[in-house]
Amino acid sequence: MCVNADGANQETNLPTGDETMANENKTADLRTAMQQLDPTTYQEIRESYYRIADNLKPLADALEKADADQGGDAGPLLDEHFLFLQMYDLLRKSNLGGVV
Repeated sequence: MCVNADGANQETNLPTGDETMANENKTADLRTAMQQLDPTTYQEIRESYYRIADNLKPLADALEKADADQGGDAGPLLDEHFLFLQMYDLLRKSNLGGVV
C-alpha cells in the first residue's frame, strides 16, 4: 500500500509482462520519432525536459517547506506543493527521459 500525493492510500500495481512490453514499444516509438527530428528541435526538447526534470521536485519541496515555515493550518503553498508533486509523478511516468 502506498500513499499518493493526496494522502490517500492506494494499491501499487506492478506492470504485467504485457504492460512492460507495451511500454517498451512506446519508448521505441518515441525514440524513433525523436531521431527523425532535426538536431536543433531535438536539442531544444532535451534541454527543456531536463530543465523541468531538474527543477520540479525542488520546487515542490520548497513549497512544502515554505508552508511549514508559516506554521498554522495547511495553506495555499501546500496546495501548490501537491500540484507540483503530481506533475513530478507524471513526469516520472513519461518515456521521454529514457530517450533524451
